[in-house]
This record gives sequence, C-alpha cells and structure tokens, in this order.
Amino acid sequence: MHISINDVRYPLDSGITVEQLLKQHAPEHTGLAVAINNTVLAKRLWPQYQLQPDDAVQLFQIVTGG
Repeated sequence: MHISINDVRYPLDSGITVEQLLKQHAPEHTGLAVAINNTVLAKRLWPQYQLQPDDAVQLFQIVTGG
C-alpha cells in the first residue's frame, strides 16, 4: 500500500499503525502532532490507529512562543 507523508508518497506494509510509522519516519517525535486526511489524531490513538491505503498523513512540530 502507499500513503503520503507531508505530500511525499511512500510504500508501506499493510496494517501499520501511526505509532509504527513514526518509529520509522520520525524517531524523535517529541512535540509532534499528526493529522490523517486533514483530521488531527489524538496521541492516545497512535498505537491502535491503522493506516489505510492512500491516507494523507501530515506531521507537525508543535512550537510554543509568542
């Protein structure tokens, strides 16, 4: 299957979770937010949410300040 991560297409094994994806593509994912198909996914759901073919994943680095 294929998904896109920040508009770049990647091949992935079927049944991969968001948490597994982050371990492969963003091992230092402290302060990261994830959106799947333009919907932010709560961090508590990362271990169980399985990605689907053609999902669009956006990774955002959370920045604080004013």
